[in-house]
Amino acid sequence: MLLLPNGSNSTPQVNDLDLIMVGQVTNEIRMGKLAGNRNLAVGVKNILEELLMDLDYNLSDQASTKVNVKLVFFDVKNIGTSFAVFHKDVSITQIIAIGELEINGKIKKRTIQKGTSKTISTSTLIVAEDGTFNQQTASIALKKVCEKIIKDLL
Repeated sequence: MLLLPNGSNSTPQVNDLDLIMVGQVTNEIRMGKLAGNRNLAVGVKNILEELLMDLDYNLSDQASTKVNVKLVFFDVKNIGTSFAVFHKDVSITQIIAIGELEINGKIKKRTIQKGTSKTISTSTLIVAEDGTFNQQTASIALKKVCEKIIKDLL
């Protein structure tokens, strides 16, 4: 609701085509640390909503247009090289997701997208590689895959 300068109230008119909502975000990852992790699905939903708002879409729970996402693959590959006292670690995070554009209950478009993120660390000491999950690289990869889904569907 807008309050106009003359003191009257007005509801801005929004084109129904501009209304969109993030529908179901499901974690269908079968193997690894994040298999079935509900927090990952909630995080992806938040990323999608933020991206849609950045692209000037109006979010509404009553929208007939939905974006659904299924997370199907998540993996972190650790690659390390050592030469004498020099050590280099490369961690590559890969995420694959399926995005669907649903309009009035019918799937109109489907896309499969892959997002990757790379972290490189070097040192002059031998460092033990523990293969732990890196939150920052996962977040970057998730944002990349969500952005690709939105751009391809819309």
